[in-house]
Amino acid sequence: MPRPVWTGSISFGMVAIPIRLVPAVRKKSISFNQLDERDGSRIRYRKVNEDTGEEVPSEHIVKGFDLGSSNYVLITDDDLAPLAPAKSKEIDIETFVPVDDLDPLMYDSSYLVLPDRNVKPYSLLAEAMADSGRVGVGRFVMRQKEYLAAIRSDGKHLTLSTLVFPDELVAPESLDEFEQLDGVTISKKELTMAKGLVEALSEGFEAERYTDEYRVAVEKIIDEKAAGRTPTFEEAPAAKATVIDLAAALEASLNAARDAKDRHPSGKAADAPAEKPKRRTTRKKAQPELEEAEEPAAAKPRARARKSA
Repeated sequence: MPRPVWTGSISFGMVAIPIRLVPAVRKKSISFNQLDERDGSRIRYRKVNEDTGEEVPSEHIVKGFDLGSSNYVLITDDDLAPLAPAKSKEIDIETFVPVDDLDPLMYDSSYLVLPDRNVKPYSLLAEAMADSGRVGVGRFVMRQKEYLAAIRSDGKHLTLSTLVFPDELVAPESLDEFEQLDGVTISKKELTMAKGLVEALSEGFEAERYTDEYRVAVEKIIDEKAAGRTPTFEEAPAAKATVIDLAAALEASLNAARDAKDRHPSGKAADAPAEKPKRRTTRKKAQPELEEAEEPAAAKPRARARKSA
């Protein structure tokens, strides 16, 4: 069982429900260590004085807020101590709001809310919330930080998501790039075809159909090189042509989507076997970096690897 990150209770009104929080997500990322290619030794980082280049002991490192032009205000732990939230073992639900009232952008980290000891109040709250279609909003303290939180229910299980505060959201109207949308004219034909394309591509969401293809490919590289083999890769798909005639592009896309649905009535054209591009072997020297994966998930990585020693 995952280790709880917080133990306490949910309270609403005069009812207290003992619970434990465990992370709802297990990130599956790949990390690399930096090595000296000459002897394979690990690269380590030191905290050094910018002016002298000498390493600074931890006891001499203090916090400073940059006012600009290298002018800092020093802040000590004593300065911040009075502001630390009081430790609490309670998530106090302040209000219940309709699900649609919460901006999806506010959701941050998610946790599973496990019942602890007396399970009847937990089940009662879960069922009552599901029937009401509402989300409980409250605050709690975890690791010396106060969080705004939303508690949701599927009728049986409770989940908790920490929320960012409204003033942390970037307002679209604050970005100049959105101003170019003002005055855009869309014809009735274009809108009709766009809606038709959305409809033609619509189906039920099946989460299991989606995988992190880049991570899987990097794992393959690691396995191949660890076994002393040279990795092989599929050719990257050709880049899509730039759209010149929007109406023509919409019409062609709509026809293709309808044809695909006709061939696969279940609506799962993506499940049909596709012709795979020819495979090639590359021997050029390069290091795959996970952080550089910015291309769409459907694109196969065009990684290059050198031979194992």
